[in-house]
This record gives sequence, C-alpha cells and structure tokens, in this order.
Amino acid sequence: MIRYVGLFLTFAFSHAAEKPVQLVVMDPLSLPLSCSCVEGVGQRRYDKLGDHLSKVLGRSINLTFEESLDLALRRIRATPDFIIGKDAMVSFDSKRLKLQVTPIAALTDRTGSLTHRGVFIVRTKDPARRLSDLSGRKVMLGPEEEAETHQAAKAALRKAQLAKSASLEVAGAVDSGALALTDGEVDSAVVPEYLPPLLVGCEKLSEGSVRILSKTPPVSGVRLFQTNVADDALVKRMMEEVTDLDKRKDLLIALESAKGFVKIPDQLGWLDWRGPDRRGQALTLPKQLPKALKKIWSTKLTGPAVAGPAVTEKWVIIPDKNREGTKDLFLCLDVTDGSEVWRLEYEADREMDYSNSPRATPVVHDGLVYLLGALGDLHCLRIETGEVVWKTNYYREYGGKLLPWGSSAPPLIVAEKLIINPGAPSASLVALDRKNGSLIWKSSGHAAAYSAFVEGEFGGLQQIVGYDSASLGGWDPATGKRLWQHVPTEGADFNVTTPLIYGSQLLLATENNGTRLHRFAKNGQPVDEPAIVNPALAPDTCSPVIVGDRVFATAYGEMYCLDLKNNLKTVWVKEDDIFYDHSNVIGGNGRVLVWTQSGDLLLLDAAANKFSSLSRMRPFGDGKVDSMSHPAIVGNRIYLRGPSEIACFQLSKD
Repeated sequence: MIRYVGLFLTFAFSHAAEKPVQLVVMDPLSLPLSCSCVEGVGQRRYDKLGDHLSKVLGRSINLTFEESLDLALRRIRATPDFIIGKDAMVSFDSKRLKLQVTPIAALTDRTGSLTHRGVFIVRTKDPARRLSDLSGRKVMLGPEEEAETHQAAKAALRKAQLAKSASLEVAGAVDSGALALTDGEVDSAVVPEYLPPLLVGCEKLSEGSVRILSKTPPVSGVRLFQTNVADDALVKRMMEEVTDLDKRKDLLIALESAKGFVKIPDQLGWLDWRGPDRRGQALTLPKQLPKALKKIWSTKLTGPAVAGPAVTEKWVIIPDKNREGTKDLFLCLDVTDGSEVWRLEYEADREMDYSNSPRATPVVHDGLVYLLGALGDLHCLRIETGEVVWKTNYYREYGGKLLPWGSSAPPLIVAEKLIINPGAPSASLVALDRKNGSLIWKSSGHAAAYSAFVEGEFGGLQQIVGYDSASLGGWDPATGKRLWQHVPTEGADFNVTTPLIYGSQLLLATENNGTRLHRFAKNGQPVDEPAIVNPALAPDTCSPVIVGDRVFATAYGEMYCLDLKNNLKTVWVKEDDIFYDHSNVIGGNGRVLVWTQSGDLLLLDAAANKFSSLSRMRPFGDGKVDSMSHPAIVGNRIYLRGPSEIACFQLSKD
C-alpha cells in the first residue's frame, strides 16, 4: 500500500490512429495502489477516467499505475505526457530524475479539499493529550517524500518547540510508523490522515488500538502534472476535460471526489496585494534574468505609477487616473496583447499628497474584482464584463477621516466577508458581504492606517491582524471583536508596511520600531514584548519578504538581509542610492527580486552571505521612472508599471 506495494497496470484504449497519451498514476488512493478493504476510500477508479478521456479526446490513453516515478518510467520506457499523484511525491521524484513537470490542476477529495494533512497517532492508552507531551519521547516521521508526514510534521514539532526535545526517526514506508507504534518501538507516528481506517480495514491495525493526538498543517494534495513532452494543444484539451468533471456524477463517485479536478488557485494569477496570501512570493523566479527583458506588450497609462496590477489567466486589472486628475480609471486589459476589455470611470477630484491616484492593488476572487480608490470609493465588478455589482464610499457610509496619503489598504477576503478599514470611531474595521456589500459587523476603534491586513492562526485562534493609526491589533473574523492591541515602545509609526506571517509568529518592520518578531500565547494573545528585535532595518514603506530563514527589505538607501534563525542578526547591508526611495521586494526559489522607485530591477541570491546581484537592469530605460507600483509575476511573465505605461515582459529566456 502506497510506496511499499509495487504494482503495474496499463489500460490501453482503442484509438490507435494517433500516438497514445501516456498517463502515469501515482495517487496512493487509486485502487491498484491501495486496497478495497474500506468502502469508498482508497478505491479511485482512474480506469474510468481514462475511458472517458479516450472518448472525448479521440486518443488512446495508456494508464500506468506505479508507486514511484522511476519505476513507471522503466515500465513505459518513455517520458509520460501527464502524471497524477501527490504534489510532494511527484515533485520529489521528478527532481531526482531531472524530469521537468508542471502542475496544471488539483483533485478535490470527497469533502472538496485540495490539501492533505498528516496525523500524530499514539496508542489509545498513552497518557499524552497534546503534542507537547511527546517531549523526550520517540516519534517516527513519514518518508522524506511524504510532505504531510515529514516536512509538515517537522513544522508542527517546531511550533510545539519539540524539534530538539523529541527523538525523531524516519519511516521507510508510509505505514511503517503505524506498525512500529503498535509493536511498541516508538511512542508516536505520523501517518496520512486517510491511512488509519485503511490499516484497520486491511487488519494491519486493530480497531481502537490507536488514537489521533494532533494534526499537521495542510499541504498540497493530489495534482495533475504535465511534462515537457506534452504538446500545448493536448494540454489545453486535457485541462478543458478534467476541469469539467463536476457535471459527471459517475466519474466523481469513481474518483472519490466532490468536484473533480480544478485549476490550481495559486496558478491562476497574481490576484491580490503582494500575490498569494500577501506574502510577496513568486515560485517562478528564474536563476538569472536575461540581459534585456523581452517586452511582450505595453499599454499607455496617464496617472502616476502608484497602484500595481492584479493579473488573472485572462486579464490585467490596473488602476489609473485621467489626464486632468479628476477621475479614477480602472482598466481591464487582455493578458495576451494589453488591449482594453472594459473600464470603470468615476469622479474623484481632490487634492492629496502624492497625487490622488488609486493606491490599492485590485483584489480578484471568485469571478469578482474589488476596486478601491484613494478617496474611499469601493466598487465590486464582475471581472468578465465589468458590470458593477455594488458600490459604496466607505467614508460617506461609515464615517472616518480621509488619510493625507489616501486609502491604500486593499480589502481583505475572509471567507464570504470583505474586510475594509474606514477608521471611524464606531467603524474602525468593517466586514461586508463580499457579494452584495451589505454590512455584517462593525468594530469600533482608532483611525485607519495605510497598511494591508492579513489573516492567520495565532495562538490557536484564527485572526485578522493589522494596524490602525495607534497600534497593531487582532480581530475575530466572525464577530469583529478586538482581541488585543499592541502599542509600539518607540513611538508611533506611519504603519505602511504589511505584517508578515511566519509560521505562528508575526514579523513586523516599521520606521521607528525596526524589525521585530512577535510570538503568541495559547490564548491567542501576543507576548507583551517582541521576542526578537533588530532596530537597524526600519523601513517606512518597503514590506519585507522571507526567503528560507532570511528577511529582506530596503530602507533609506540601504538593503538589508537578516537571519531569522539567529535572532534577526544582520547578515549583510548594501548601500545604494536606488534603495533610498520606495522598493518592492519579491522572494522565491532561493532568490529575491527588487523593483525600485528609480526603475532598477535586481535579482539577488538569497543564500549568499553578502549582497550578491545575479542580474541588474532598467526595463524602461535610463529615464526617470518614479514607479511605486508593485509588480505582478505570473509564470514566466512580469508586469511592471512605468511612468506612462504598464508593460508585460518575459521574465526569462525559457
């Protein structure tokens, strides 16, 4: 069962006119790789999917079931077109075999989830009641390629401060830990959440012999991957068919899935401020930038380069201003050529610092786009058509004082709520129904700040976290209740930078209080004082990123690299005039991309112990750029805003 049962089956269907499509299945819950002991679990019938695809594609489908990719390649003696398997397992094997694969869709499980979790199991009569009770005891992790039982389990142990105090072993197979546990060889084992019922059904575990002590953080589940041999036309047809399975109840039952395959959310585009989860991360940063970026298209803009774009698989949404500065413009452009699809235009004429152009990045979610202007005008539009679904001006609706630099915090999506910050005494923070704009709750408090809010779990409580004008705070997403506030020790900040979630901790970086890491108690309250502080890195506008265990940001003519593992110690500082004004930083793949207000684009080695520039260029030439706009990165494309245009560039040669 699952990485310890070697089984090969090939289903060849009758269409022989073209070369068969090679599809390798490594899903541990597929019927040939699992068992039929428990009805409805571990019996995914990919043969039925293969039969369906053969009919609709008009191609023979060869299905190969194997526990590992290298065994599958030996069987078919060729590179497959597609692979279905657990994200971590396929990624692990393909990297080892130097096979280029790209995830293109994700399989929902019976509950509709796209993720897997591991579970820490103990013997039923074991006295342990929480993860911390495993201190000094033997714990068997899953194999290295099993993310939910290995990497995610290590993260859970670190969070519980058990990484060093527990004695860790690594299982050779996914069920080895459970068997070692029942044999008394270890005190706890980490196995996939779906596994215990299967082991009971197969009589490898006795009913009631083990219990779940804790769960690991979620990881990506089963995905469909294309390889470098699959042609574009075939990939397009495959995606069309597999993402349309929700209309076929028979196939959903066969695949033990609620909705079938869906597009991978984090690959649909750059849909929010700083990308997915507002972390400033792009998984497609190249090893090098070319000497000159190839411009795919550009579209003229009129307003100052303040707000950045949101990018979907079809459209680019960019805020702008009319030439006279009297109206807000929001343009929807075709992602292929930059041509205008629709526009939103309304009166917004008022003198402000740094112009009155929109500051907030558009937020795209579930077919709707949320557009916020600097004067508090908030619109919800259907992204397909540009139709206005609802609108409001949250200063007129809820009160609050217009900020000197304008409203800049993009709305935060939390489930079906849209979180905004008018900053009124009776409505400091407000939750709206994101679909119709109706009020759900109001939270009284201080005036607004400029920083974007984030959502995460801290001290076991799900919280909205962010700044008002006076303090950092946490709010209950369900009710809007203010859970806590933290006033900085070194005086007030402008509170422009975005808080950054680091595990269950919170990283902050502001101009008067430096960079600090906050930890949280079990009741969801922050520890009174920051756990670690580095006063040297004190940015006023540059939100930091984390790459590995290092923090990167710019401030007042310097770029910093700090070491999170070593109490935020400064690893290096680089002085350069290009870092004096605003910079945007993006991390990923062991690298850091820096886009400066001066118009310089740099790619840095995040692992180097000194400033190490891999590439440096000026995409818009040597003239004045003055761009504060955050880039968007989708695949091999980067979207940059220059002084009078938005341009789409190819990020690397590949």
